Amino acid sequence: MAPVPLNASADSPQRAAASARFYDLIVVGAGGVGSAAAYHAARSGRRVLLLEQFAVGHTRGSSHGGSRIIRYTHDSPGPAGQMPATFQLWHELERESRARLLQLTGGLYMARQEDTWLAGCQATLEELDFAHHVLDADDLRRAFPQFNVPDGWRALYQANTGILSATHCVEVMVAQAQQHGAEVRAETPALAVQPDGEGVTVQLASGESVRGSRAILAAGPWSGRFLAELLDFGVPLRVTQQQVAYYTVQDPAAYAVGTFPIFITALEDHLYGFPIWERAGSIKVALEQTARTVDPDGPRAVDDDLLARLSARVATYLPGADPAPVHVEPCLYTETPTRDFVIDRHPHHPQIVIAAGFSGRGFKHTIAVGKLLVDLAFSDAGVYGGPFWQDSYRITRFAQTQTPAV
Repeated sequence: MAPVPLNASADSPQRAAASARFYDLIVVGAGGVGSAAAYHAARSGRRVLLLEQFAVGHTRGSSHGGSRIIRYTHDSPGPAGQMPATFQLWHELERESRARLLQLTGGLYMARQEDTWLAGCQATLEELDFAHHVLDADDLRRAFPQFNVPDGWRALYQANTGILSATHCVEVMVAQAQQHGAEVRAETPALAVQPDGEGVTVQLASGESVRGSRAILAAGPWSGRFLAELLDFGVPLRVTQQQVAYYTVQDPAAYAVGTFPIFITALEDHLYGFPIWERAGSIKVALEQTARTVDPDGPRAVDDDLLARLSARVATYLPGADPAPVHVEPCLYTETPTRDFVIDRHPHHPQIVIAAGFSGRGFKHTIAVGKLLVDLAFSDAGVYGGPFWQDSYRITRFAQTQTPAV
């Protein structure tokens, strides 16, 4: 079957023919998670329909942009232990597609001497026998003079850290899903995912409905709207606006890949950044914020207060960067209160698999989460396992608290 153009209109002849089919799997949402699920399912020979309300690779959710962090370094063995296999899946996709998706840079993880997050990262690296280096403040100043490091800081350096080109990853996974026979319908909003006997029906905004044996709901910031109709308990998903900014540097060679690592700091403000990658002569830096919740369909405007805080941190800790940004991009996070992902079958309708709450640290995992979702969709209800499953993903953890959906 010839691939459908990624962003063909919803009423194209190819789409009209596709609507008459009964699918093994319908995936709602073509962000990182949904595109990965469609890729894995189609690659295994299943008949797949992938629905996306906007264009594939759009900028309204959380799976776009030229750089996301992928890393071995975590503060607990669960997610850290999954990373070698996750890296392998990304490399397999690169080989299959002949696309460059992942660039290693090395990673520097910095905090005050007494910081518990950094201590947890070190303990995890040691437990899993992942090679790393411990640096005190003097070591940091000698090895990485690009940073203004206060006394009392220390750091971990871990080589298995790099950049995933997020938009390109999504586009490649969708294209590879098509190569394996998946149907892709962009600009096709879904209104509801409903159990239909032992299968599912997905209602589209056009008035059409499509049917399948299984469905994976991977709607990103829009997940709460579907879950409110599907569940008899709330899932507390918070959608917050974030933003990244780009700062020019005085000596670009000192901030190039191979010289300047990805960095993450555990300060009051979670400051992190990248070497020069997307914009010539500029590094990408950001702060996370959790206070400002937003409507995912609302306008996107630069948060001047957050930008001022970020620029102040750049002036303090990155003296070689001009603290006046040359570009700012708003984006969205969708998270649970504990930041644990939601990956599970519907508790009463196991033919519907739910995936939500990945922002902040999720993109690196998408290739593995997609595989896990397909495994859950096509294994028996109640069966959990495999290298990418964790019990903290269960959606029923919220049923006990009856927390209202946000």
